[in-house]
Amino acid sequence: MVKTVFRIVTVLAVVLPVLSVSAKELGEYQIGDRAEEDIVTPTRLSVVDPEGTQAMKEKEALRVPAIVRYYTNAGDQVEAQFRESFTKTRENFLASVTKAFGHPQLSAEELSSFKFETLRMLFQKQNNLFPLSTNRAALWASGDDDAAYEASLIPSLREAVAAPIRPEPIPTDDLKMGYTVKLVPLGNPNEVLTAPLAERLGKSFSRSNFVTLADVRKNFQNLFPREEREEAKYLATFLKPNCAVDEAITRQLRAKRTEGIWSVYNYEAGQIVAHRGQIIDGKVKAALDQIKEKAVVGQLQELQVKQQATVGQLQQLVNDDRDKGVQSQEHLRWLIGALAGVVLFLAVAIWQLARRKQPVSLVPVSTAAAGALEWQQRALEAEQRSQTLQTAARAGLVAHLSQWMTRVLTQRLLSQRRLLIENQNNAADEMKQLEERLQRVQAPLQVRLAAYEHRIAELEKELAVRGEENRELLKAKIEMMRKQLEMEREKQQAAKNRLEFN
Repeated sequence: MVKTVFRIVTVLAVVLPVLSVSAKELGEYQIGDRAEEDIVTPTRLSVVDPEGTQAMKEKEALRVPAIVRYYTNAGDQVEAQFRESFTKTRENFLASVTKAFGHPQLSAEELSSFKFETLRMLFQKQNNLFPLSTNRAALWASGDDDAAYEASLIPSLREAVAAPIRPEPIPTDDLKMGYTVKLVPLGNPNEVLTAPLAERLGKSFSRSNFVTLADVRKNFQNLFPREEREEAKYLATFLKPNCAVDEAITRQLRAKRTEGIWSVYNYEAGQIVAHRGQIIDGKVKAALDQIKEKAVVGQLQELQVKQQATVGQLQQLVNDDRDKGVQSQEHLRWLIGALAGVVLFLAVAIWQLARRKQPVSLVPVSTAAAGALEWQQRALEAEQRSQTLQTAARAGLVAHLSQWMTRVLTQRLLSQRRLLIENQNNAADEMKQLEERLQRVQAPLQVRLAAYEHRIAELEKELAVRGEENRELLKAKIEMMRKQLEMEREKQQAAKNRLEFN
């Protein structure tokens, strides 16, 4: 056992230092550092180039057109805003006329007066966006609502906002538009749009036709004659972008398109990853990290093999120790059995010798036979001593058996006494139950006596039939029944005497 423990300690002393050795790592190069020496890969590598991957993904992402929300009700909103502004401007002008002349509708003389022209010029300065000419001011002051002029301006507004108008600039600089966009017609800006719905409802639209708001306003003013440029400038203020780039859905669709694109560079075993003095970029850094990981994995695998070999050696030592223990126990059992057999044999031999008795001869012997006689005398004395010891052993054995029998008998008597007490208690309980039953039904005295006598007879019959083991119980029950019967008879006699006395 000591040798086994020593072997286990020796193996652990060899293995533990090996397990505590850390893997040798490469220098902690960072992106932008310069390689201090040529770095050669010991194994084949497949390295992801971050810069190349990003370039490939950006190029492929442009193949997915940007998702643009196109609001089809923009014309209705522009028309409503224009009508509201036109009506409010006319009402404000008429309120100024009423304040100046005391009434909103003027006569021809009042319309041609210097006061009215001064009022018009002052209102024009305060509302410089709306081109209020002298003729239009006279129409409004004479009571004309100028509905025909208002209606004539609306078609040009609706036509201007019918084409897609994008905001300027695009909200996010890093979201490139590409050569085409995908217009998704929607009723209002609050309408929910998902990526699958955008792909299904979207229509491709050339980026060159996707103009900005500034270009639309400029082109709109050029449609009007020179004398109406002021009205065109006023109307252009109502033009607004009717499109919005959905950045979230665009990025989602492009990420889905480019999720499997990677720029991978392969290094063969023995190839130089970075020359001395070369700047460490993302690709070289990824290669260095992979070399470190493979080196650590190789060292871990080597340590695992050593651990498994060590565990096998320890297991073998434990198995050898267990086999030796089993063999030792088997030898010990055989030795104990052999010793027991020898002791038994000696005991039998001594017992046989002790039973033999040599007869004593009374015939005189000669002097020549004196030596033999003396030897026989000594044998007899030894036999007598053996008999004395045997007698003492028997006496001791008899005393021991006597004590054992005494204990057994005492325990049996105590057990019988406990059984007798239990039988008496059971008999008393049975009598009590019988008495309670008789009293509950309020049986007459004669019926109770007859019940006692009947029960005594049954118990006597049962006593005659049953064996000795239940006789004591039955006798106790019969004795208690008789006592109860005597008590009932005495009660009956006392009751009779009281009746005769009365």
